[in-house]
Amino acid sequence: MTKRSTALALAFTLLIALTGLRVAAQSDASSVDPETKAKVQEKLAQISSELNLTDAQKAQLKPILQSEVQQLQAVKNDSSMSPDQKQAKVSEIRQSYKSQMSNILTPEQQKKWESMKKMEESTQPK
Repeated sequence: MTKRSTALALAFTLLIALTGLRVAAQSDASSVDPETKAKVQEKLAQISSELNLTDAQKAQLKPILQSEVQQLQAVKNDSSMSPDQKQAKVSEIRQSYKSQMSNILTPEQQKKWESMKKMEESTQPK
């Protein structure tokens, strides 16, 4: 009888914990402004179609892209930074996300993504 009670209590505790995690994840997603959400969706769709991402890769990349977009937006809106400081900070942010993304992408996808980034950089105005 005690084994059964312990098992039920453990199952109930696990259910409560999982429900709490789900609610926390939903509240995190809802705290993102619509503009950021749109940018992340657009970027994820572009990367996904170019690199043939799996659903698991998309799920892993979404929070990374979301954080990158938010940090880049914060730098853009920071009036206390000089243009050179902003450029340095943007490079630092992009380098950080590049390494995070590399951990998720396959070697083939990494090569293709690198060439995509080079094309993108060469078409951006200086």
